Amino acid sequence: MFLLHPTMFALQHIGMKCRVACCSLVYRKSLELSKAAQGKTTVGQIINIMGNDVIRFDTNLLFLSYLFIGPIQLAIFAYFLYDEVGPSGMAGVGFVVFLIPIEYWIGKQFTKNRFNIAQRTDERGRVMNEIIIAMRVIKMYAWEKPFSTMVDKIRKFEVKSLKKLAFLRAMYLSLYISSSRLVTYCVFIAYILTNHPLTADKVFFILTIFSTVRQVMISYFPTAAAAIGELFVSMNRIETFLLLEDQDQSANTHFKIGPAVQTEKETVASILMNDAEAKWNKDKIALQNFSLDLRGDQLVMVVGSVGSGKTSLLHALLGELPVTGGTCTVNGRTAYASQEAWIFGGNVRQNILFGNEFEESRYNEVVKVCALEDDFKQLPHGDSTIVGERGVALSGGQKARVNLARGLYQKADIYLMDDPLSAVDSRVSRHIFEQCMKAHLTGYLRILCTHQLQYLPQADHILVLDEGKIKCQGTYQHLVDEGIDFISLMSTDSVDGLERKSSVVKPEEVPKEKKQDEKKPEAQAEKMAGGSVTWGTYWEYLKGSESYFGIFMLFIAFLSSQLAFVLADLWLSRWTSAEERRMNKNVTSSGTTTTTTENSFRFFGNENEYYDGNDNHFDSDSMSRHTWIPKDDDVDYMGEDIYLYVYTGIVVAIFVLTKFRAIYFFMFCIKISINVHNKMFVSLVRAPMKFFDDNPSGRVMNRFTKDIGAMDELLPYAFFDAITIFLLMISMVILIIVSNYYMSIPTGILIIGLFAMRQYFIKTARDVKRIEAISRSPIFTHVAASSQGLVTIRSAKRQSILSEQFDGHQDLHSSTWYTFISANRWFGIWLEVMSVVYLCVVTLSFLILSTVTSYKSSDVGLAISSALSLTGIFQWGMRQSAETENLMTSVERAMEYAKLEPEAALESKPDKKPPKGWPSTGEIQFKDYYLAYEEKDVVKGLNFTIRGKEKIGIVGRTGAGKSSIIAGLFRMTEPRGDLFIDGVRVNDIGLHDLRSNISIIPQDPVLFSGTMRYNLDPFDQFKDDELWGVINEVKLKEAVPALDVKVSDGGNNFSVGERQLVCLARAILRKNRIIVMDEATANVDPTTDNFIQNTIRTKFSDCTIITIAHRLNSIIDCDKVLVLDNGFLKEYDHPHRLLQYPDGHLSSMVKHTGKSSEAALRKIAADTYSGRRASFAQKDDELLQLDKLI
Repeated sequence: MFLLHPTMFALQHIGMKCRVACCSLVYRKSLELSKAAQGKTTVGQIINIMGNDVIRFDTNLLFLSYLFIGPIQLAIFAYFLYDEVGPSGMAGVGFVVFLIPIEYWIGKQFTKNRFNIAQRTDERGRVMNEIIIAMRVIKMYAWEKPFSTMVDKIRKFEVKSLKKLAFLRAMYLSLYISSSRLVTYCVFIAYILTNHPLTADKVFFILTIFSTVRQVMISYFPTAAAAIGELFVSMNRIETFLLLEDQDQSANTHFKIGPAVQTEKETVASILMNDAEAKWNKDKIALQNFSLDLRGDQLVMVVGSVGSGKTSLLHALLGELPVTGGTCTVNGRTAYASQEAWIFGGNVRQNILFGNEFEESRYNEVVKVCALEDDFKQLPHGDSTIVGERGVALSGGQKARVNLARGLYQKADIYLMDDPLSAVDSRVSRHIFEQCMKAHLTGYLRILCTHQLQYLPQADHILVLDEGKIKCQGTYQHLVDEGIDFISLMSTDSVDGLERKSSVVKPEEVPKEKKQDEKKPEAQAEKMAGGSVTWGTYWEYLKGSESYFGIFMLFIAFLSSQLAFVLADLWLSRWTSAEERRMNKNVTSSGTTTTTTENSFRFFGNENEYYDGNDNHFDSDSMSRHTWIPKDDDVDYMGEDIYLYVYTGIVVAIFVLTKFRAIYFFMFCIKISINVHNKMFVSLVRAPMKFFDDNPSGRVMNRFTKDIGAMDELLPYAFFDAITIFLLMISMVILIIVSNYYMSIPTGILIIGLFAMRQYFIKTARDVKRIEAISRSPIFTHVAASSQGLVTIRSAKRQSILSEQFDGHQDLHSSTWYTFISANRWFGIWLEVMSVVYLCVVTLSFLILSTVTSYKSSDVGLAISSALSLTGIFQWGMRQSAETENLMTSVERAMEYAKLEPEAALESKPDKKPPKGWPSTGEIQFKDYYLAYEEKDVVKGLNFTIRGKEKIGIVGRTGAGKSSIIAGLFRMTEPRGDLFIDGVRVNDIGLHDLRSNISIIPQDPVLFSGTMRYNLDPFDQFKDDELWGVINEVKLKEAVPALDVKVSDGGNNFSVGERQLVCLARAILRKNRIIVMDEATANVDPTTDNFIQNTIRTKFSDCTIITIAHRLNSIIDCDKVLVLDNGFLKEYDHPHRLLQYPDGHLSSMVKHTGKSSEAALRKIAADTYSGRRASFAQKDDELLQLDKLI
């Protein structure tokens, strides 16, 4: 007692340290993965390793010592058995040895299935992570059903292995439980067949010995072997991940980093590339024949079509992209602002500082040049506002500028900026270029990749890239003198390699508050249930099977098998009692006068001697088998054969019933787990977008990995133990009290004491377990966020800071886990103490009370052996019941997600269903239209009408409410007021009826892993010819050689332009009357922009088109322009009419584009208004010329 629990605690503590160490290694490895290695793993796999694989260290080291203890203990007890019952005892030992390889084989199958389950859980985790991140697009496309089908298919594949594992576990447990009677049955048979009477002293000695041997050799020993096997599977998976290729700059011999040259006046940074060649992988060249010499105070602008190599150049200069030929030398410290705005879940200031010390003057200057001052005034807590995971509290432009500010705040000699101007409007773009690129960064070497060609004349040096090569370079004037046409140079639709990581941002309109809240902002905490796990939770869990008959059968299975065990004990007691009475009768009839009483304990003597009441003894050999076989006048004795056959029947019944009970229970639990997961996922995809904005992906993934994993594997085992032991405890207590009714008092005291102890323990353990579950979520969220911003992290050399933060999250989780295992061991020790005291009371009671009343020796043996078993069973049962309640917190958490408040119904009510062919014209009418986030209105009282087939442009500065109108149109957030489409009030119809009839081309072109066919047509609605038709229309034939071509995680094997063209293809396929373009071309080059715009203008000429744009040239020829400011409609008319107001909002925006651009914009608006040119027609030379200016 005082050795076992400290040893177990030490093993669990060691296991915890191993888990923490492995998690730390895995995270640090994830920060060092090369680009090639990143393609071989996913965030979902990393989370699964940390959520499931490393947990094996916590649980699987517990039984390790029994691999050595078991055989030694078996040898010692085998000697005792031989000494007591002779060779007959070896029959039981032999049967135990026979069972060991069977249990070991089952353990090996555990290992095999554990590996399969881990792989399939990886796949589910990867898909779930992808779905959670892309949920906004999935809802806009009304694709919930196909994704639910895909997850269901993956889950079924996972469940096949889970069922095999459950079946094996059921076989293992049932074999262990039934072996308590099978092993002793073998000994009894052998003992009887060797002409020995079955007396109480022998029976209960055998029962007690094999109770211990069976527990160690049939349970702990093979469990240890299987556990070590599972541990090796997990370790191999961890090892495979750790052996992935590192991003090792020292091995990149063609790439060198040195310090900037220090002169008396200044520090001169330089970049020198000589015939450099770089590859993402062995097959695809990203850069080739690259030669350039850049140094000192220069603004270098890099332009080129999508996939021309702009991002690849910056990654090569950062050491992210391996340079495989020539030389590349970077002298100076580098800072990097990525094209994809990476925002982690802290406040705005933390995102900008990124681990650097706060210097007020430098910080304020960076905020000013990034045009963030006004935004800070509007945010509820200024720069202390919590932005949430992926910056959900910020709009797209705000995220882009915070991302740029982070790069500028770094102290560096070279600043690398990947298209930071595309996600902001023209006024902010000009402010950033003039105040930041030109003024703030004067004196530094800065490289700006951009599609904003209007700034090229102000560049010191220009690089024009095409297909990974430098097409031309020099000053703007030099290139113009050479006759370079920048637009024509950017007409190539090349691809930037299979592993190109180029992404864009999605503007999110958020509520604005002019007055900042004085309270300190806090991130939204994860909800935690309080109090005990109610019986209602258990009932909800059982009802998850969706079968009341199944619950009834479960009750019958447990009850019948337990009755069989009780019957076996009672029958054995009766048999031994009858044998002893027969022996006493035979002794009396042989002429020996006896004064034997039934409570004489002298039968518990030597194997070969029996004593009568007068201390006379006789040799057992003299009692041949025939002397104790009953005669005809022995009415109370049924006969040896009858006793044996009945006992055999009971043992067979036990074997069959325990098998049925275990298999049925585990399959029943798997069915519950399947149903709960399905309900969780359906509830998740039906949840409104606010849920995903409030809950980080790591928090959601925690429920779908760790909590579902607990329900799949851990809970059934603990629950089965708890129910089985509870029934066993009841039966044993009844047997003890029947044997000695005086024992009802200490037994009642024991039960009350144990349950009081359990309640005292469970209050702490349950809440600690809940805190432990919640403290895991930040770990997963941190891993997911780090993976998304890996290039930014490595460029800023912040791996150590992120690792420290990860260790902090781990320390918090480890502290709760350490508290939990400490409380568990404390509980175990006290249970042992109480059980041992009870055993002493039971034993002494028979000795003390034997002078008052008489007992049968069989009853004494039954009571003491039951009490001895009860001491172990009581404490194990209490611990397993506590563990069950702790694991039920996972059910509680899963059920919480199964009951999320859904958004509106997907399908319309019959009386509200829109007519067939709706919408036919595409007229949209807003009446007193409001939209609020967190009870703050962001769109305020809009009243306007879009006529059918009109082309509408929506403009306004960042945070004006542009994307909120689109969110309301799709009912991503339920608006107030009325919105009509072709006279149908959309507030009343089903979401799928609405969303499936509106096409959107989002700014963030989301692709899903799978095939191109699945990305275009997840419902399988279209024929191959139709799919090939749209692929050809959007010029993707070269990039898509087959419809079943693989799309990698996030579509990273396609360039950003190609991903945008896939979104265009989706819109063409849907053939809807309303098209929404949400900044769809903000992050593509003008050529791709022109192609997308022209395709929309020709393919959708008969449709209503709503365009949100920062580039005024994209909307200047629209039928009408809607100007928003702080959620209010400021202007709505034809652009020409709006430009007649010098102080108007649109006029102000046009002025900020520059004089030449303003003149061109006004002319196009006037021509469109007068009818000299068609509205929103295919771009002509005049618009293309304007693209050069804007």
